[in-house]
Amino acid sequence: MDFVQDYIHVMQNIFPPSLLSTIITITTTTFGIFKTLQTHLTPLFLRLTTQPDLATILTLAILLLISLKILDMAYRAVMFWVKLIFRLVVWGSVAGIALWVWQRGPDGFVDDVQGLFEFWQERYEEYAGEVKRFQKQQEVNMGRGKGFDPYRNLRSGKGKRVWR
Repeated sequence: MDFVQDYIHVMQNIFPPSLLSTIITITTTTFGIFKTLQTHLTPLFLRLTTQPDLATILTLAILLLISLKILDMAYRAVMFWVKLIFRLVVWGSVAGIALWVWQRGPDGFVDDVQGLFEFWQERYEEYAGEVKRFQKQQEVNMGRGKGFDPYRNLRSGKGKRVWR
């Protein structure tokens, strides 16, 4: 506060009275807040400097809180971009389907969807048949013909159940 009192006569010559009163109010309020903080925080700082164990614990706690805040900010940033991309894909798909219906009309759209469904159904049946042929070929190669029963010994009582 001495700082303001020492230079008040210089400030009166530089600033107009309306601005000077605002500056003095802000300055005195700021100094008052700092003085209050100094009064209340000085015992804490004295205790921290005289007891280093407490200072270490508080430092670790503050570092933990700061790191959690940074992690939270990173999580929010990643989730923002993931949500943004997901929304762009969804709304882009909706716009694409709307454009498709607009271009072809409802009947043409239904015909196109039925044609796509039939095409992919044929592909699925083709690949399912290939998988069945491959499995059958593997059974033949491993000696498992049509008459092979892997549980034959268990049913007849000759084998032991090893998994129980």
